[in-house]
Amino acid sequence: MTMQYEFTLIVDRDASDEPYADTLFELGEGDYAPEGGPEGNFVHAFQEADSLTGAIVAAIHLVEKTDVQVMGVQSEDLVTLKDIADRTGRSHESVRLLAAGKRGPGGFPAASSVGSQGFYSWTQVSQWFADHYNAEAGSEFDREIAAADHLVRARRLLAGDAHRAEMAQLVDA
Repeated sequence: MTMQYEFTLIVDRDASDEPYADTLFELGEGDYAPEGGPEGNFVHAFQEADSLTGAIVAAIHLVEKTDVQVMGVQSEDLVTLKDIADRTGRSHESVRLLAAGKRGPGGFPAASSVGSQGFYSWTQVSQWFADHYNAEAGSEFDREIAAADHLVRARRLLAGDAHRAEMAQLVDA
């Protein structure tokens, strides 16, 4: 069943500048809205497809026909302990102790480090809270958007890499 999906692509330049905006409007039949500025460069997409994955792939192909490169898919997945506390209604200290394994059932999702800051996947954390505290898990849409963002970023990292096909096997491993 075909559905209309809405998401935002992160792009390498301001696609609202000429000639990108006109070409994007024509190719996307008005369903793509470029935005550029100090907060970043984005293309908001409204894409019809049988699945979210199909919609994202179609949008990437369409946007890249304008010579604008897609760098990622905007996601709210990476969160700090403070973000987790805010989203769950817990104190920062409560979440810190859960993450450190000093309270609760253990097995809290691991953080990935960016600089000195630890970031957690909200998709994994919300599922952990759902499993152990009967909280609401993140949506299927949020999980797929987060995964798509990681895969699009990996695609950019591996561009031109001789081992790209071999690395793609990691998805199925």
